[in-house]
Formats: sequence, structure tokens, C-alpha cells
Amino acid sequence: TALTGSDQGVLTGGGVFYGGTFYESGASSTATATIYDGTAASGTVIAYISLAAGAVTNLSIANGVQVISGIYVDVGGSGTVAGSIYSAS
Repeated sequence: TALTGSDQGVLTGGGVFYGGTFYESGASSTATATIYDGTAASGTVIAYISLAAGAVTNLSIANGVQVISGIYVDVGGSGTVAGSIYSAS
């Protein structure tokens, strides 16, 4: 699933989170992405990514993390987060 640069739901219901590719596309500010097992920015945090200006981070979880409620990405900081989330329902 492509990241939109804003907070977004990626999956509703049970599934598996395998990681993702994250980059700060504004190249001038820092940004964060907090990934939750849920449909909102609450519940269990399953990953947290911090990005410097223009940085790229790849997160790969070989066997994945089972989610119960869904996958939600909460974007923070003043930068812009782009990239993709890898998951299966």
C-alpha cells in the first residue's frame, strides 16, 4: 500500500504486517511514522520509524507481525513521509 504523506488506514481487520519502505520526501525536515495494530492512532504500536531530512529506511520483518484490528500509520514531524507498507490480509 502506498503511503499518502498523511495519517492513513492501510488495512481493516486481521492480517500480517511485513514492514515497508519509508522516506522523507520533502528533503528539508524530519518526520516519523508510527504503525499501529488498529484503525486509528491508538492501541498497540507495532513499529516506529524516525526519518532525517531526505532519509530512506527499509523495514523488513521476515515472518511478519500478526495484527488483529488492522494497520494504521500515524505521520508526525514537519517532514513528509512517502513509501509503501507491506501487508497481507
